[in-house]
Amino acid sequence: MEFSLINAGLAAGAALAALPVILHLFMRQTPKHVVFPALRLIRERQKRSKKRMRVKNWLLLLARMAVLALMALALARPTFTSEMSLGDEAVPSALGLVFDTSLSMGYKENDRTRLDEAKERALAILDKVPDSSLVYTVNSAVPGTPVPLSPAAARKWIDDLTIRPVNRTLNAAVGQIYPIVADCDRPRREVFVFTDLAGSSWNPGEHAAGLDQAEKVLKEKSGGKISTFIIRVGPAEARDVAIDAAEPASTVATQGEEMEVRGLVRNSGGQAATRVVEFYLDGVKKGARTIEIPPGNQAEVTFTTPRRLDEAEVHRGELRLTGSPDPLEFNDRRYFSFRVRPALKVLLISDVPLDADFVAAALDPDQAPGAPRTFQVARARPSELVQRHRDTLKDQAAVFLLNVAALDEEAWGLLNAYVHEGGGLVVGLGNRCQAANYNGPTASQVLAAGLDAVQNPGKEMTFGAIADFTHPLFQGYAKEMEPLLAITPVYHYWSLKPAKESRALLGFSDKAPALLERPFKGARTGRSLLWSSPLAYRYDPKDPARWNDLPLPTYGWPFLALMNRTVAYLAGTSSEQLNYVAGENVRLTLSPATRYKDFTLTGPDAKSSESLAPPSSGDVLEIVAPQAVGQWSVAAKDVDDKQTKMGFSLNPPQAESRFDPLKPAELDAIFGKGGYVLAEDDKALRDAVDTARVGRELFPWLMMLILIIITAENVLANTFYKEAPGGTPVASGAPA
Repeated sequence: MEFSLINAGLAAGAALAALPVILHLFMRQTPKHVVFPALRLIRERQKRSKKRMRVKNWLLLLARMAVLALMALALARPTFTSEMSLGDEAVPSALGLVFDTSLSMGYKENDRTRLDEAKERALAILDKVPDSSLVYTVNSAVPGTPVPLSPAAARKWIDDLTIRPVNRTLNAAVGQIYPIVADCDRPRREVFVFTDLAGSSWNPGEHAAGLDQAEKVLKEKSGGKISTFIIRVGPAEARDVAIDAAEPASTVATQGEEMEVRGLVRNSGGQAATRVVEFYLDGVKKGARTIEIPPGNQAEVTFTTPRRLDEAEVHRGELRLTGSPDPLEFNDRRYFSFRVRPALKVLLISDVPLDADFVAAALDPDQAPGAPRTFQVARARPSELVQRHRDTLKDQAAVFLLNVAALDEEAWGLLNAYVHEGGGLVVGLGNRCQAANYNGPTASQVLAAGLDAVQNPGKEMTFGAIADFTHPLFQGYAKEMEPLLAITPVYHYWSLKPAKESRALLGFSDKAPALLERPFKGARTGRSLLWSSPLAYRYDPKDPARWNDLPLPTYGWPFLALMNRTVAYLAGTSSEQLNYVAGENVRLTLSPATRYKDFTLTGPDAKSSESLAPPSSGDVLEIVAPQAVGQWSVAAKDVDDKQTKMGFSLNPPQAESRFDPLKPAELDAIFGKGGYVLAEDDKALRDAVDTARVGRELFPWLMMLILIIITAENVLANTFYKEAPGGTPVASGAPA
């Protein structure tokens, strides 16, 4: 802070403080000599009285001098200012204007959004700066280096601002402004940030980017400072009802089965709200539910899709909120996409039917006639693999090799070609498996590990830890599954020699691998999974084929879940994603058997389209960071000009519907304590700007001090010159 005087010339009036001294010197009376009797007692009393009077007179003199000096100083209007000695609005300025254009700024009250309010306040600031000022503007959604604008050009730029679904953090947006404003040659430097202070727009743990660089630039310019003003727009208390989620049970549905769509509706207001949730599928209304949402809480609503939907097409769904006007429109809709496929074909190969019964029951349980089937399970003996399935093996989503004693080289060769072309193989080892056959030259190219020896750990052995909770086989329920696996007994298993490309997904309690995976890179990634203990059960404890109790319902649902997830994973449907958040990269799975020549991408408005080149390799089409919220479509054309329709859904970030503002401590961490001024309304903004430009005036405090001193002077004067009872005042040598 610097000390300055607005009316510096009037400070010369402080010299008038010498006036009482001058008057005292010129008007001092020569004391008269009075002859007293030579009484020693009277002379001693006179000496003591003169000493006391001299001290009192000097105090009175100083009080009168202080009154005159302080009055002159008050008229000069002294201030403590952080910027410059002049607070004139005509001073050329370097202004940085940072606008939060995130979706929460679309909150509307009295037919005016928060962004509208931010624009009005920014224009009011520009009205008070001279045309010689330079204005640097930043939109939180648009990266890049801001260019200097005249106030007139900045007004037009502000008028064109719109809400954007994808934004950077305001920490990064502010970082664009500080170094440029610091480097500007204008004498006054100010940065204004217009925001609703929603926590979703900031990174509270990160210091404002560019602030340190700006301070370095200012030091090189011999001082100065950038004043930062955080201008909060919108009401302090927000009320909103939003759809937080619209989630189909899966992105891939089986033909003939209903699929549940789950919606979550949240009420952030202080009162209960009643809304109607409407369900649309492919543009047609399919249902509606009326729900009541408690204040500050969520309510769930579910719908089901029709059983018969067109296969191989992407179906587009939407949940809508109706029933009452809402101040925030973007979160009153939520979009989703899914596609329908026929039942996945699965081939089970075993020497003994009982070795395949538990897997078959998990994938294709007995159901009522006409009920939809998620998996179409077929069985075969090892000798039938080559004879019956040579030409159709590529149509299988997965092949299970369950406790098979041995395969001939032709059969191993067929499986080798299958996995290298993108197929999925699951091998369950057991008591019948012959290590020499499984370790053969062709088998070793297929399996995730070579066989070593059968281990008999004893009764205390169980399944152990899951190696990767994020793997598609375990994702979403790994924490719940692991304790159940930890109580499932294991009596025997094969010790393994893992292949170089393999990794363990699940272990036993003695750390040996229970499940390994080996990928095969190609146009489509093939995979081979190897269980070192069978996927079957024997009820007789003495049966040599009883190696573990995993298939038993006694130990919960892990076996059922793992078998279903395994086929979906190997078929590539478990990782298929059709629902994204705006700004994420979209990855669409392509058919490896089709050669595409071009793609046409069309946005939600169905007006603008973009041509995309086919990927140079792989089976994924990547679309970089689309932003418009809604339903997108992709038309894929192959070399034979046959067209395939694909698509995906984009939704706004859920965090944009949260209105929790930044706390003062979080703002301090971003800008530094005392490094900013927070203005909640127009008056607070005016006061903050005046304080930064003019400083804090001391005039009121000086006037109060003058009144106190005048009062004290009067008290002193009345006390010092009060006549003694029955005598005359003693005034010898008193100042004027």
